[in-house]
Amino acid sequence: MALTLKNLGEFLKRYPIGVVCGALSAGALVGYLVRTSRASELGDHLKQVEAQTKEILGEVRNGTNLVEQYATLTAATKGLESRLMQATERARNQQYFYQVESETGVKEVSLQPANADPKKDPGRLYQGIGFTITVEGDYRQVLDFVGRLESGQHFYRLISASVVRREDRSAPGSGSLVDLTLSLELLGLP
Repeated sequence: MALTLKNLGEFLKRYPIGVVCGALSAGALVGYLVRTSRASELGDHLKQVEAQTKEILGEVRNGTNLVEQYATLTAATKGLESRLMQATERARNQQYFYQVESETGVKEVSLQPANADPKKDPGRLYQGIGFTITVEGDYRQVLDFVGRLESGQHFYRLISASVVRREDRSAPGSGSLVDLTLSLELLGLP
């Protein structure tokens, strides 16, 4: 039996309910497939929107005290930067060591800048200002000197240290003297 337009018309007249049910079933199947594919796309989009919403809510929640946090950080930074040395103020930088010397009672033998002309790196905010210092005194004075440097106003990094014990022949009973040579860098601004 060949399917022609005349045969199709007769088939529709003979089985109208079956044809309508078949057409509705086919339409429902196509609608279901389209909806399923669109639903997965919409589900993915919904997940993206939910993730963005969580991120934005987290940023809003974390940003509630942002002004106060910024003020706190700015004050802390100013406090830390007040403890930095200025590379251009050589006399003031050396005065720091003279002050520690007078407070501890050691005798300064030598104080030399270690890097007289540091390289300027435009990417660095801070630089090390190097010094080599030699002091002499009794053991307690030298330990006090090192302790004052450690807990002092400026931040420093110890590069090397050497200690030499020597007898003081001029003062009987006074014990031995200690020579301390430190090579260190103080944190500073260029």
